[in-house]
Amino acid sequence: RRRRLSSSFLPTQSFGAKHEGLLRDARLDKLLVITDFDATLTTGDSTQCHDLVGFSDLLAAQFREGFAPLLDWQTNPLTDGVQWWDTAHALMVKYGQPPRSLIPRMVRQSSMVPRPGALKLLHRLALLNVPVLIVSAGLSDVIEEFLRQHDALTENITVCSNRLNYGADLAPQSVAPDPPITSFTKASAYRAAGSFFKHHAARRSLLVLGDSITDIDAATE
Repeated sequence: RRRRLSSSFLPTQSFGAKHEGLLRDARLDKLLVITDFDATLTTGDSTQCHDLVGFSDLLAAQFREGFAPLLDWQTNPLTDGVQWWDTAHALMVKYGQPPRSLIPRMVRQSSMVPRPGALKLLHRLALLNVPVLIVSAGLSDVIEEFLRQHDALTENITVCSNRLNYGADLAPQSVAPDPPITSFTKASAYRAAGSFFKHHAARRSLLVLGDSITDIDAATE
């Protein structure tokens, strides 16, 4: 979760050469794709994962009242920094929200829209057996349900994000990992996905997709 910034893509002087080199040298059996989710696989004006939970009128009013200050980007200092995720996840556990059974309906009724071409890309990568790692500061449960509803949750996709751990009553009991994956700490998320990279160690060409310059951190890990 992060503020939406209005910016234009400005290619570096070496972008053209790197692009030509990728097209010239890359092989499908050497390719890995790493992508962000919110505002990357979805449109920039889509509802983001935590917003989906905080704004949903399907959830308990007491929870939404407690969560509302976290969605106040104008006056609440908690909207910046890692503490935002700690507070948001603590509220989910405290109020047992969202129930697992409501997530499909929440996603279906949301304003979460695939970015044009994103689903086509994912389907193509699945056909070509190219591994895809989705690294997100959002919520795995929401991401996987979104992909499932668009027939895009294929075997080549691994999601590395914050996951709700549900109890027998279908209410979240905890959120993993702890500390959480945030837009400020994605480098640690890549390290947490070590088994994914180890399994695909022979694949040395990375295609990294994101809406923030920090999303490129994957290439340095």
